[in-house]
Amino acid sequence: MEKIGFIVCQYGNEVNGGAEIHCKMLAERLTPYYDVDVLTSTIINYNTFEPYYKEGKESINGVNVLRFKSNPFDRFYHETIRRKSKLGRKVRRMLFRVGLLELIANVFPKWNISVKSEEEVLKSHGFYSSELLTYLSTNINSYKKLILLSYPYPNTYFTNKIYSNKCILIPTAHNEGDLFRSLQTHLFTTVNHIAFNTEAEKKLCTKVFGKRMSDNSIVAVGVDIAKPETKAHIYKKFNLPDEYILYFGRIAPEKIGNLINWFIDFKKSNKNNIKLVLTGRLFMKKHEHPDIIYTDFVQESEKTALIENARLIVNPSSKESLSLLLLETMQLGKISLVNGKSDVMKQHCIDSNFACQYYLSKSDFLERLNNILKNTQDTELISEKSRKYVEENYSWDVIINKLRILIDSKTNK
Repeated sequence: MEKIGFIVCQYGNEVNGGAEIHCKMLAERLTPYYDVDVLTSTIINYNTFEPYYKEGKESINGVNVLRFKSNPFDRFYHETIRRKSKLGRKVRRMLFRVGLLELIANVFPKWNISVKSEEEVLKSHGFYSSELLTYLSTNINSYKKLILLSYPYPNTYFTNKIYSNKCILIPTAHNEGDLFRSLQTHLFTTVNHIAFNTEAEKKLCTKVFGKRMSDNSIVAVGVDIAKPETKAHIYKKFNLPDEYILYFGRIAPEKIGNLINWFIDFKKSNKNNIKLVLTGRLFMKKHEHPDIIYTDFVQESEKTALIENARLIVNPSSKESLSLLLLETMQLGKISLVNGKSDVMKQHCIDSNFACQYYLSKSDFLERLNNILKNTQDTELISEKSRKYVEENYSWDVIINKLRILIDSKTNK
């Protein structure tokens, strides 16, 4: 059986980041067709970069997981050189905002402004592993293809810099500063193929990198739903109220935005018993409030039960390339309220004939939240539309077939 390798910054049953779960689902579903390796770190906490797993090799659900230690991380040095490497990013982002970047990228696809300093920033990053790259240098011929997740991470960039003809990039891109760094022009124009999650993600990257971007297609990912725990189990374990709103994923400022403060304001003007349940690892200061419940990391069976019994699921992130959170919710037929400033999630709402709803401001959020909680008449219709949307657009058979075609195709460089 031919061997393929995934390169991702974190991997394991205890990891709950979207791109990392995305990687895990793809890797496990490709094991009937390939000998699958995952090259990754020993880290879970991306704030401290402290080791969590042991270095070495283990098998998880038929996938060979190879963990490498990262280079020592010096936060002060990293932040210092990061500040000094902004010129290329600033210029490119300014051109994007005025609508000129795509036109210029069509003529000048590769930029070198600040590339050397940007590479030094990546080498100082907590996920950079010279040991992983050394391993690849001696074992590269054993891999048919390498699948890279996600675009901003150091091992993605440096792997492609040397072995671009073997690399498939799953960028999980959204509109953020890192996307405009000059070195990304080298990644997005030299990688063998780019496998986008959505049309919105592809359109964004076309506006940033122009028509000379590498060959690309929309592959996406399917949805895995674990058998749910009992309602009695989760209500007892997490001390849940009769009604609650659920967020699940990383509990970090860049993911939850204003959700906590807006929910507290909602409660001030709506005297009801509903509470906000935050599920996932905590990467920010805990907000102590009687109407907010933290569950910490939960098992997949518990997550399914939490979704099924929630009144509403909310995704406040403005930066999504797909949103597994939303797709899992829709597969279970539950209503979601999402941040419409994410083009990807807004498009999900439109394409599903508004089986989920989006908001664009605080007042919009408060109004829609209130309307959803008051209106229980459309539940069956929403459930039907939600499930149909996921089944028609995110079938595992179609997705794995697309990825196998890319893996088995000859390199075009």
